Amino acid sequence: MSDGDDIAGRLLQFEAQLQACRSPREVAFAAANESYSLIKFEQAVVWKNDLLRNPIVTAASGLADVGLDSPYVQWLGRAINAFPASKDKVRVVRLADLPEAIVSEGHEWCSDNLLVCVLKGPDDLDQGGMLFSRSEPFSETEISVAEWLARSTGFVLWAWRGNRKRILRWMGRRTTMLVAALLVVIAVALTFIPVQLNALASAEITPMNPIPITTPIDGVIKEILVKPNQIVRADEPLFVLDDTSLRNRLSVAQKSLEITKADSQRAINKAFTDDAARTELQVLMSRVREKSAEVAYVSELLDRLSVEAPMGGVAIYTNADDWIGKPVQTGERIMTIADPSLIKVTIFVAPADVVDLEPGAPVTVFLNTDPLHPLSARVIRSSYEAQPQKDGTLAYVVQAELMDGHGFPRIGMRGTAKIFAEQVSLGYYLFRKPLSYLRQTAGF
Repeated sequence: MSDGDDIAGRLLQFEAQLQACRSPREVAFAAANESYSLIKFEQAVVWKNDLLRNPIVTAASGLADVGLDSPYVQWLGRAINAFPASKDKVRVVRLADLPEAIVSEGHEWCSDNLLVCVLKGPDDLDQGGMLFSRSEPFSETEISVAEWLARSTGFVLWAWRGNRKRILRWMGRRTTMLVAALLVVIAVALTFIPVQLNALASAEITPMNPIPITTPIDGVIKEILVKPNQIVRADEPLFVLDDTSLRNRLSVAQKSLEITKADSQRAINKAFTDDAARTELQVLMSRVREKSAEVAYVSELLDRLSVEAPMGGVAIYTNADDWIGKPVQTGERIMTIADPSLIKVTIFVAPADVVDLEPGAPVTVFLNTDPLHPLSARVIRSSYEAQPQKDGTLAYVVQAELMDGHGFPRIGMRGTAKIFAEQVSLGYYLFRKPLSYLRQTAGF
């Protein structure tokens, strides 16, 4: 038997082995290992291209499984991308022709002579490729054999791809309606599962019975003596109003009182001999009483310039710099004193999310500072109408008290509250908002 007949027999045997494979992975494994009987190589590799045409090594000679994260496989990917572009299905490449970074790293895993084969099917679509490497150059006969190997391997891989498509089409025709009907039944059944209606809204820890601290008179804030969120005692000074205007006013009133008293004393001295002086004396005594009352009033105002805490607690306000030097009017709130142990949860529910907010409804609060440990609360009361908020939106204000065992979260902490209402079906839960939107927009 001649060498040509021997090669032809081995080619047919190789093709039979490929056709006997039961998956594309077995095809790649057989192509990388069984081709040794036709081409003597030191290393053979089979790869496929992903959707972005990046090579993915599927088989390597001598390896039962290919680790995609191994340094060798990662180097192969970079080397395959670096092969010079060519329209030939089979071409010889020297390792030294690749970029220097790949060459310096590749001497550890790859020989100098590379035989690169493109795997294509009858539709001429790229299936991937094969790579043979060894130290000696490849002969023309081996190059021709490699082209035949690549054509047979590409055809079998193409057939497997087409077979998968046919199986999927067959399964699609047979099962699409059944799966669709089953999904419809499951969806309808799920809509009747009872769930608890709930609403999510922003929440804030607020004091239960805060005492507002207001300015007693018109004036200008001179100094705030406590820091925000500072613990204060009863009768501790909180802030002081500027006294410049009142002290000037008191000085003028005292001078005016002294002048009026002097005038009345002269009138007293003349009243023994002059009837007109006795009449003037009554007027002057009235003016003395008026000036005395004015001095007493201004003195009282001076005593009220320092505002003290009516009880012990936390001083709640924004920032001292926002108030110092600012004109204020009588009754204007400067800060709030609150007992840190008497707190509640204030919840702001948007009108679109509102549910039946009955007293006693359970509430779960997730604070931003500790979302992994929710707090339990219950609704105390809620507003009957939406109220404007600082950001210009409307919201129903809900008050809830914390249950025992949660400690005392700091006043001012914010988070998210989940308010639970009555039980409804899952279908109503899912379509409540869409139905509400349709009613508002389309009227049905």
